[in-house]
Amino acid sequence: MHNLLFKIISPDTGIAARWERALRKEGWTVAVHSDYSSIAPASAGSPELHLIEIGLPCFRNSQDLKEVLIERAPISAIVFADQSKASNAQISALLEAGADDFVYKNLDERVLVAKIKAHLRRIMPAIMIARSKYASSCGEIQVDCSRKAVRLGSRSGKFTELNNLTQKELDILSFLLSHEKQVVSRESMLEKLWGEDSVNVYCECVDKHIESLRRKLGVYGKRIKTIYGSGYMFTEENKA
Repeated sequence: MHNLLFKIISPDTGIAARWERALRKEGWTVAVHSDYSSIAPASAGSPELHLIEIGLPCFRNSQDLKEVLIERAPISAIVFADQSKASNAQISALLEAGADDFVYKNLDERVLVAKIKAHLRRIMPAIMIARSKYASSCGEIQVDCSRKAVRLGSRSGKFTELNNLTQKELDILSFLLSHEKQVVSRESMLEKLWGEDSVNVYCECVDKHIESLRRKLGVYGKRIKTIYGSGYMFTEENKA
């Protein structure tokens, strides 16, 4: 569903395995973690929904939840616990702190899936907004499709904003970033970005847009590599 990634964060391997199976049956992408130590912040363009168990070392109360939401930036968070380990006051505090829902661990998997589906219908606009933001793996190129803006910078945190890209150049850059280190053919870009009009557009049109995009990106344009006979690939290797 719109490339949404579900992350189940719980040291309880039994409940994590049951919920993972239930979510995967829906065709959803799921990752399981025992705690937050191995989880990186959600990347731009890859919205995540976290199911978090109360009692983790970094997740014991509502204040911890606030910090998780800031540092890990999931699009949504559903909190769960044993019925005997969560008081009404704790549940209320977690919901006030930003949790989108609270469930007990003994909840039937079918009910859990139904609740998640209902929740996703409500937050779909937020998911689509999140999908409109892309970034290179090192964060030096950032695209905000809703603002039609590109930020170029370095690890020092200094960025310049580029506002002169055409819509098609912005679409191509976003597409390449979302397939970083993957070869994408001209045909796939035509089909994805031109849609039904692609039958009336020549592959050379993609080349012209890429050429203009590289020029506008300056030194960063060199990261769009031509893979002769195949297409193009964005990579941050061999930086200029």
